[in-house]
Amino acid sequence: MTESYTSFMMDHAAGNHVGALEIAGDMHMLLNPAGAETAWLWSVVGGAMLEQQPEPTQTSPRKALPRKSSRVAESARELLEMADSSLKWKRGISGISYATTGTSGAKFMKLQPGQSAPAHGHGGLEATVVLAGQFTDGHGVYTRGDLVLGEPGKRHKPAAVGDETCICFVAETSNPLWNLFR
Repeated sequence: MTESYTSFMMDHAAGNHVGALEIAGDMHMLLNPAGAETAWLWSVVGGAMLEQQPEPTQTSPRKALPRKSSRVAESARELLEMADSSLKWKRGISGISYATTGTSGAKFMKLQPGQSAPAHGHGGLEATVVLAGQFTDGHGVYTRGDLVLGEPGKRHKPAAVGDETCICFVAETSNPLWNLFR
């Protein structure tokens, strides 16, 4: 478990992710029992920390952790169902196929066996959840349910591994200034 994964899952359990990143965390939990256990553990730790807080006073109001909406969990399930059905794939200039999700900052990516994307980095956080097949990014090999985090400045080169088509859900935070230089 890496420090960035721990941090991501801690934020996910606390309800700090929004939009595409929240859905990526939910998908990881739905597909990977270890991911669900990690999120549960961090929510228990967060609850215990809240219990240790002094009783609220008028000068220091007690803050509750934000609650995750059930709408997002349903969105993750709906997107998983979309990935299992016929998506409208479009080939990008790199040759990689993408499909839209209807969620800002999120897309599906499809890599054919042996196919790779060009080496690249990101200006914001990228969370990739493997839905089918497996891929490598030069830092490890990932299979169904795995959550792969690409931090700003970290370069990677996604490539499908094995004989099966690799389909992933990719969520990104936007960084408008970085987008000027892409």
